[in-house]
Amino acid sequence: MNMQKNSKRILLFDIDGTLIDLTYEDTACLKRALESVYGQAGPINNYRMSGKTHWRIITDLMQLAGLDPGTIDVSLQDAFGAYSQQVEMAQTAFSLLMLPGVIALLNQLSAHPDFLLGLVTGNVREAAFHKLQHAGINPGLFTFGAFGSEHIDRNQLPALALYRLEQQLGIPIAPESAIVIGDTPADIACARHAGVQAMGVATGPYSRQALADHAPDFLFDDLADTQAVMKTLASF
Repeated sequence: MNMQKNSKRILLFDIDGTLIDLTYEDTACLKRALESVYGQAGPINNYRMSGKTHWRIITDLMQLAGLDPGTIDVSLQDAFGAYSQQVEMAQTAFSLLMLPGVIALLNQLSAHPDFLLGLVTGNVREAAFHKLQHAGINPGLFTFGAFGSEHIDRNQLPALALYRLEQQLGIPIAPESAIVIGDTPADIACARHAGVQAMGVATGPYSRQALADHAPDFLFDDLADTQAVMKTLASF
């Protein structure tokens, strides 16, 4: 049995900067986690994390701090767990705000039979769910995904998410039926790598023009115009 082309629209959402707006506290959580596991956090205040997996971020920071690869790798899972725990404990400190239009859009998408919602995020898996919950988004809306604790290279995550969906549904998935929705050039790049389409949303650290320079298939200032976004997602 084959999934007919475009019979379902597979939406792969980024989280930070796309669905929610983070404060500095997220960096503080990672800093505390790294200090608890490695004894230091490296040059975290001067390191640009946008668009990278937590696996890459932690590896880079610890290498910049002078740790050898073996020392980094042996404690990597502990670092993922410590970060997730810090995010969970920081619920009252986090100022996690849903970005414009997110709830209205997710409500419509989740009620529509033609859409399958997943996550492709650089976040550690458990931390991703904590963040969504803190912001008032039901993690259960997303029935599959791939996470920044599962591969160092973000470009590998869309294919992993689609593989999981194939296993879940028991049918092959055509890449052209999927789209990555994110706020950084890295989101566009990982979509291209996987052969899926890309929607840029200029609600993160990159301007509309900066995203346009990477030629996404679709580009929005934000997700506030629910009907315009729905129309695009129904017809790509």
